[in-house]
Amino acid sequence: MHRRPLVAALVALLVVGLFAPPAVAASGDGDGKASLTAPVGFDSPEIDRYRSVVLSSGLSRADTEGVLEQRTRKAVYAAIRESPGADLATLADAVGVTKSTVRYHADVLRDAGLVEAVEAGGALRFAPAEMNADLAAATSAEPTNAVLEAVAETEPASVREVAAVTGRAQSTVSHHLSTLADRGLVERERAGEAVLTRLSDETRAVVADAPIPADD
Repeated sequence: MHRRPLVAALVALLVVGLFAPPAVAASGDGDGKASLTAPVGFDSPEIDRYRSVVLSSGLSRADTEGVLEQRTRKAVYAAIRESPGADLATLADAVGVTKSTVRYHADVLRDAGLVEAVEAGGALRFAPAEMNADLAAATSAEPTNAVLEAVAETEPASVREVAAVTGRAQSTVSHHLSTLADRGLVERERAGEAVLTRLSDETRAVVADAPIPADD
């Protein structure tokens, strides 16, 4: 007769366990507010309120309010503004964190519309959103910067002339010039059997003052 209440209690506990929502781990962020913890195996940057977990289908984008309140992210953003076109390794050295930590915070900054990312010279490079990210990346990557410098020196430049100035194969130069043209950084036109390249006005203004980068 005493077993019935015990069985009923066990059944009630089982039902609660089946239908209770999963708990989200939280930790204090220093100002009395809870923040979500990083997933196991993450490179452990500090997690703040911005990088929220989507718990309903109605939330499609993280809240951007206070995105720069997190100190590591603020340092990453400052480094990007200081060196537009810098890659992950350069930013990691500047901030004193790992590349994966920089990548995490850079992704948050991209989601917030504060920075842009472009691949150039075989690396992902970052620039403030208000800048021409393609141009910043191209002038920061040694291979494409060398090609732009050669075009500036000999324009209207043929592929053969750029290859001679840079010491690179014509096929490599042609690839870089095609990519730069697709991004609107150079202008190309056919002249007989040759294709001549000129810098765009914006590119010319930047290349004229840009120091030769030391990375890569």
